[in-house]
Amino acid sequence: MTDVGYLLALGLACAFGLGAAGRIARRRHAPGARPLIGIALASVVWAGGTIGLVLADTPTAKLRWLQGAYLGMVAAPITFAWFALEYTRGRPRVERWVLGGLWAGGGLTLLLVWTNPLHHRYWTTIRYGADVPSGLHTVPAAGFWGFVAFTYALLLLGSVLLVRYALTAPDLYRTQSAALLGAVAVPWGANVPHVLQWMTADYTPVALAASTGLLCVALARYRLTDLSPVALRTVFESISTGVLIVDREGRVVDANAAAQDLLGLGGDGIGASLDDLVADATLLDRLCDAGPDQPLLVTGDELIPHRPPSAPDPQYIEVRGTPIRPAQGPATGRLIVLTDITERERQRRRLKRKNAQLEKFASVVSHDLRNPLNVAVGHLSIVQDALPDAPDGPLGTSLPRVRRALERMETLIDDLLTLAADGAEITDPEPVALDAVATDAWETVDTQDATLALQANGTVRADRSRLHQLLENLFYNAIVHGRPGGTVTVGDRTDGFYVADDGPGFPDASPDTLLSVGYTTREDGTGFGLGIVREIAEAHGWSLALGRSAAGGARVDLTGVDRPDAPSDASASTGQAPS
Repeated sequence: MTDVGYLLALGLACAFGLGAAGRIARRRHAPGARPLIGIALASVVWAGGTIGLVLADTPTAKLRWLQGAYLGMVAAPITFAWFALEYTRGRPRVERWVLGGLWAGGGLTLLLVWTNPLHHRYWTTIRYGADVPSGLHTVPAAGFWGFVAFTYALLLLGSVLLVRYALTAPDLYRTQSAALLGAVAVPWGANVPHVLQWMTADYTPVALAASTGLLCVALARYRLTDLSPVALRTVFESISTGVLIVDREGRVVDANAAAQDLLGLGGDGIGASLDDLVADATLLDRLCDAGPDQPLLVTGDELIPHRPPSAPDPQYIEVRGTPIRPAQGPATGRLIVLTDITERERQRRRLKRKNAQLEKFASVVSHDLRNPLNVAVGHLSIVQDALPDAPDGPLGTSLPRVRRALERMETLIDDLLTLAADGAEITDPEPVALDAVATDAWETVDTQDATLALQANGTVRADRSRLHQLLENLFYNAIVHGRPGGTVTVGDRTDGFYVADDGPGFPDASPDTLLSVGYTTREDGTGFGLGIVREIAEAHGWSLALGRSAAGGARVDLTGVDRPDAPSDASASTGQAPS
């Protein structure tokens, strides 16, 4: 007698599986949705084949229905493992070779089942028996137990992945986690007793349909695949920067330890609206308007509702929001990164204040000091014109000293203004001929009887005016500190250029001392020359090194220079390594 209850359960499984597949198909682009459709359809084929097996009235027909039901039996564990891999890894696609291997194993099983009468490697014997619901008695062979091992291996893989995620999922999705655990447990509970012959009726397709239903409910009602799980949980928690995951409704789905500490979140923070957790309720809207490439700079008072007394004041946090998007479809949430940049912002503001003070200082030097200096020079000229030529006495020797002192003051003012301007970064360099700039700079310096030797015939990418100032100062140093009638050489390097002389060389001091502003070995020197050179080089992004030339004099190497024509570096080996 046909078991009406068993057939009714199988029929409901078919109907439920078809309904679940149709419902999931509406969200087919979500991670895990496509294999979930496969699980639903596999349960339909399995249940439908079992119904035909029960209702068929001949052994041959029953065998054909059993072989048809195996299409669902084979597809079910493969699609279950596929779903677990795709969902828990958060990827919309699983590698083709993985799926290909799984389907190849399933195909081998079907081949053994459908050709069993020829070899009996799957069932050793098949006979009719009215005492079981299926009407067939089968004696398993090696192929059957191989398929059982294949099936249970895939079920075990998928179960471990889903259980591990369910146990570590955010508290907001407790119902989702329960659905996952239930979906894992139901097929095991139905299939194991049947395989071990504890239960003659096979309720596995019914359990599989119920499992699909649980996953479908989680998908549609609890947004199973709205936000993929965080696969690398340990890395997520160890990130020192605060990270929040917010769903499409603005609820905090997850937050790492750094974010919880920064915002002062407790256990109740997960699942709450972000607007309720931050002081500025418009923060999420501002992030959506700004985009991922436009971070917001907020203060601690704007972000943290109840800042602890020990928090730095003021505190600055950089906030970035990046949409979380599946392979297709709209954004399902937003990743928010909170970076405490208090120290960096304070440094930037201090630098801004210093630059403002420097600009003010330059303005004072340029106007308030230069104007009275010009008045003094003008009156000195009047006095000298009114006196007879070369007067005897103190006045005749004092007036030239006064003029030299005033000229010295003018030189100091020019050098100070140059230092104030040359710290700025070069923003628009252009290719310039090194030899042409060197020639122009040489003509603006009192070269006395020194000689310029040009061994540079390439181009450098630089600000021409600032490069002119750099060479002027190097030429002046070489002439003042070199030997009378000496030679100053400008030469090429593959990564820059150098300026060398044949004088006594640099004093016995460290490069940092020689390059410091104010250091000089001459009573009437300003000590600004090499300091200006260093400022201009750093503004270009170049490196500066002091060394000894081949003639025993001083050599200054500028490296890290963009050389469009890349000259050979034969001349660079003539000097010693920079000190």
